Amino acid sequence: MKEETWVRVLAIGVFFSFIVILMRLIAISSRKNYENLRNLAESLGLGIGDPKPVMGFYSTTDVTGEIRGKRVRLYNYTTGTSKSKTTWSAISVAPREHGGLTFSISRQGFGSRVKAIFGVDEIKIGDEAFDREWFIQTNAPDFLAAGLLPEVQRKIEAHDGKWELEKGEVIYAEKGSFSNRERCTRFIAIADAACDLADVAEVYAQQRS
Repeated sequence: MKEETWVRVLAIGVFFSFIVILMRLIAISSRKNYENLRNLAESLGLGIGDPKPVMGFYSTTDVTGEIRGKRVRLYNYTTGTSKSKTTWSAISVAPREHGGLTFSISRQGFGSRVKAIFGVDEIKIGDEAFDREWFIQTNAPDFLAAGLLPEVQRKIEAHDGKWELEKGEVIYAEKGSFSNRERCTRFIAIADAACDLADVAEVYAQQRS
């Protein structure tokens, strides 16, 4: 066999070996994601489906149920194109009522500086350290400044993702999947903080009724 033919055969073999290894790694990640989500669901008293793996791959499964009387969902989602796709882990908590309150709480950074340049309103809650680290927007500035009690602030600042209340749901999201066990452990505390923010929304609704 000619040398060129051997090179082609070797290249094809390397390519298919790479594909097999890549698919195996993806399958392992999907299994870890499901197992971690199942353990997280048990810790929070939530329900999770029982998908059957296909060729070692687990389909995406949401965790749903109630915490403190509020509807809760844990899930992964992706943004971006195939070349720049980003996976996110998220939790949504639906307050029983919200009165139209909306807010967004995210770490100060390049994005917040751009918003400030274009005149996006930011509120301060009066805690210098918290105001320095977090960019806060809301349609009820005075209420939220009073409603974000110090104990709620401490729970928020323990995590780097974004918190928001939009369309009647408190949502927290951060980059990465639930295949990371440490992230799943942190989401127990994140669920508690998200429920606290849902409580804040319920108080707002009650004050407006």
